[in-house]
Amino acid sequence: MAAPLKSFAARRALLSLATLALVGALALAAWLGAAALRPVGLYTGWLLLGLVLLLAFFNARKKLPFLPLLNAGTWLQLHVYAGWLTCFVFALHTGARLPGGRLEFLLWLCFIVVAASGVSGLWLSRWLPPRLARSGESLIYERIPLLRHRLETEAKALVHQAEAETKSTTLADFYLRELGGYFARSPALLAPLAGDDADYHRVKLELAALRRFLNEREAALADQLGELLEAKRNLDAQRAGQRLLKLWLFVHIPLTYGLLVLIGAHVWLVLHYSHRL
Repeated sequence: MAAPLKSFAARRALLSLATLALVGALALAAWLGAAALRPVGLYTGWLLLGLVLLLAFFNARKKLPFLPLLNAGTWLQLHVYAGWLTCFVFALHTGARLPGGRLEFLLWLCFIVVAASGVSGLWLSRWLPPRLARSGESLIYERIPLLRHRLETEAKALVHQAEAETKSTTLADFYLRELGGYFARSPALLAPLAGDDADYHRVKLELAALRRFLNEREAALADQLGELLEAKRNLDAQRAGQRLLKLWLFVHIPLTYGLLVLIGAHVWLVLHYSHRL
């Protein structure tokens, strides 16, 4: 385990230094080019196009895992650092100011959203997995709705069992008042960012308070309901976290291809009106 971690840290340090060196070299080259009255905007534009194409290739690489082109982890790191470099080149190309034309503004805005979604996705991919691991057993996302239905069915069966065996509706009333809504609910879209599940703790405390008024058999069944409650909390955490990890890609990837289309239109216009086409 130590060897892969050491390799990852070494690769990260190397890529960080390489990116910083490139940033410094590009900043110096842009300054010298501007002083020499060279078309720096044209050069940075072509470089920016090449970098965006390289970043878009990362998604294509994931769809072609059989190609002998480095492993996915290395590609991901290259994508991250190339992304930071691309943001710097974008700032050089635009002069870090708002463009004037409609197409240019749309292109600028699209790049900003793509970059912001990329940074958000990077943060989520670093921050969420450890939290999901602490919340309980890791689950396959597609199986979560089925597992949730099973939990709800088991909870209802326990309530009916308690009512039949004890001739008391205490647990049934509590299920109708609190548990039923909790087992039926879906976690909010941004639930992983809100911290711990407040509803879970509230229902758990109310179940613990109710337990003092139950007979021995009802208390045993209430304990089983508590275990199902904990399982539902884990299901919600896994579902909300994994959904968020998938959702940002539905923003980042389509907008990347939209960005390429806008870049193509921008390049054509620049070349056409500069009589290079």
